[in-house]
Amino acid sequence: MATTTRRKLSRKELKQPDEFISLLDRTLDFAQQNLTRIVLGAAGLIAVVALVFAFQFYRQHQERLAAADFYDALGALDHKDYKAAEQGFSKLADSRPHRTLGRLSRFYLASTYLDLGEPAKAREALAAYLDADGPAPFTQLALCQLGVANEELGDFKRARDAYVRAAAIEGPERGRAELGSARMLARLGNRQGAIAAYQSFLKHNPFGAERPDVVEALANLGVKAQVQPATPKVVEVPPAAKPAGEKATVSGTIATPSGSNTHKSAAN
Repeated sequence: MATTTRRKLSRKELKQPDEFISLLDRTLDFAQQNLTRIVLGAAGLIAVVALVFAFQFYRQHQERLAAADFYDALGALDHKDYKAAEQGFSKLADSRPHRTLGRLSRFYLASTYLDLGEPAKAREALAAYLDADGPAPFTQLALCQLGVANEELGDFKRARDAYVRAAAIEGPERGRAELGSARMLARLGNRQGAIAAYQSFLKHNPFGAERPDVVEALANLGVKAQVQPATPKVVEVPPAAKPAGEKATVSGTIATPSGSNTHKSAAN
């Protein structure tokens, strides 16, 4: 039968402190010797954390105030209170030039100036807005507004440059920008260029809402626009009901409006 051998500790070994107690003693000695430094360090850390939280709270508070001011100015613009809108947007643009609401305020400030009949100030605000990168739809609209401002100032070359840049961006204002560019060509005396631009617009937008205006512009240039036929509406005719035992089926496609070709096929 196996026996277990146990080692007996000597009296000297029993009197020696273990590692945990030794480490604890050394830690307490260090704390007693450096108590002032430890207290100051802890107080400094607490102060830094409190400062960070205070800064975050202050910044969030400022963002909320800026958002409220922005929507107040936007409401004033919507209600045609242009002076109040100008003051609100100018304040935000000047106080927060590198923040989103500050940059966006320059865009709306330009719209306010255009409504006030001050295209020179609108052009200045739009130039400042376009110096920074913004969302493509806003950039396109800002370029169109810049074209309008330059057009009202009689600077047709710079107006066309702005319209061309806007037309190069895929977005909802592309058609407006293309027509603005064509209009500026006519103002600059480039008749053939304007005609080509208008005709190109009709070719790519034959049924656009702007078609009557484009036709009128071409007529003013001495050109008659080609009349585009209405797009025929295709209506699928369902197969006729087939009585039992009858093999004939009828199917076909009828193009409307009436008077256009009608195609049918029958199989027995």
